[in-house]
Amino acid sequence: MAGDKFSTFSFPEFGGSVVDYMFQLLEFNGSLGVIIYPSHGPEKSFDLWVMNGAYTWTKQLCIESISGAENPLGFWKNGDLFLETSDHQLVLFDHHAGEVKGLGVKTFVGSMSVVAYAESLVPINGTSEHKEYIIRQI
Repeated sequence: MAGDKFSTFSFPEFGGSVVDYMFQLLEFNGSLGVIIYPSHGPEKSFDLWVMNGAYTWTKQLCIESISGAENPLGFWKNGDLFLETSDHQLVLFDHHAGEVKGLGVKTFVGSMSVVAYAESLVPINGTSEHKEYIIRQI
C-alpha cells in the first residue's frame, strides 16, 4: 500500500442541480462510472458517465424515460442495466433493444444490489492451497 496513490476528482458536469439528482458510483466495463438520475418523478432517465484514464468524464449512455424505474442497481456484462421498480420488482433494461424485461424477482426496500464479480487465480488468504468448493452464506 506504500505505493498507492489517492486523489480527488470532481463529478461530471451534467447540467442539473445536485439537490434534484441522485448519484450512484459503479463499475462499467472495468472503469469507474456514475449513474445520474432525477430523485423524484414517475418516469426517470438515467445517464451513465465513465471516467477515462485522464480523470475526465465521458457520457457513455443515456436511457430516456423508463416508467416505474426507481433505482439503478448495476450493469450486466453486456451493458444491460438492472433496475428496481417502484413496486419493488427487479427488471433488466436492454439498452440495445430499448426494452425492459421483468425477471420475476421481488425485492425488499433497499435490500437489492448488484456486485461485480471476477474470478482470480490469486488466493484470498495468501496460500497456494486450492479449495474445490467455496460456500458463502450471507
